[in-house]
Amino acid sequence: MENFYVLYGPDRASIQFESKQLIKKIEASDIIKYDMKSITIDEVIDDAITIGMFSKKKTIILEDAYFLGANKTIENIERLENYIEHSNPNTTCIFLSYMEKIDARKKINKLLNKHKVIEIKKKDTTDLKKYIETILKENKYTMENINYFLDKVGTNLSNIKNELDKLMMYKINDKIILKDDIDKICIFTSEEEIFALTDAIVAKDMLTSFKLLEEFLNKNYDEIQIIMILASQFRFFYQVKRLLNKGKSESEIAKTLSANPYRIKFTIKKLYTYSENILLNYIQRIAKMDHDIKLGLMDKKLALELFITTNR
Repeated sequence: MENFYVLYGPDRASIQFESKQLIKKIEASDIIKYDMKSITIDEVIDDAITIGMFSKKKTIILEDAYFLGANKTIENIERLENYIEHSNPNTTCIFLSYMEKIDARKKINKLLNKHKVIEIKKKDTTDLKKYIETILKENKYTMENINYFLDKVGTNLSNIKNELDKLMMYKINDKIILKDDIDKICIFTSEEEIFALTDAIVAKDMLTSFKLLEEFLNKNYDEIQIIMILASQFRFFYQVKRLLNKGKSESEIAKTLSANPYRIKFTIKKLYTYSENILLNYIQRIAKMDHDIKLGLMDKKLALELFITTNR
């Protein structure tokens, strides 16, 4: 067992799931979680060097370790680097970083690379099924048709988790989830609906954008969920467009991205009016919007509305 673990990747829900699996695997006890956007390095290290309250060993989770990325830092990071070199052997630290890449040039990442650094990649359909099966098993539920559930709710992991939570609450008594329960409880969002919203935003059609946004909200989607859907969609668009521009075939793109061939075919038909630069610009704007919301600099509803209205 290592003293330090790093889990990183762009999908928050995947990292949260994998961190729970890691905690079980290493049989972590006396778990303390710190949000690194609202806590100091000194507080974390002071806790790490002290004996646990309930046992000699303890586990500290450093939530949203943004300072592992490029052009990011945190006050007194040198003390954290020193602690990694001379750590308390009875304390395990798990860094969760929600970004595509961590900066390998940084001293802190060079030190952490001597331990366990794990990239959490986007899950394909097989991974998603295992994810659902694991949650169902842990909570002693069964589902009649997992494939039908995935077809209906899509492949966004956060959306899957939200819909699964609702189903488990609905069937809390008998713990058997049937096809009819999925039809009755789950919010279904088709590729066509998501494309319609992204198309309206790119076309600077504010009237249609706000109408479609309202439809999502009426389906009980939270603004954060909508932002995550947009981020996932524009990222997927960019990946497909880039591979398409490299001369890859539909089947090659589907295999590379571990995506449904039908989804690839549907996406390619829509992407001729999009350029790589346009798509990359939207990804960057959404990332900034998400960052401002998390730092409390912007209200989530207002941020989403400004994203649409300042799309010029």
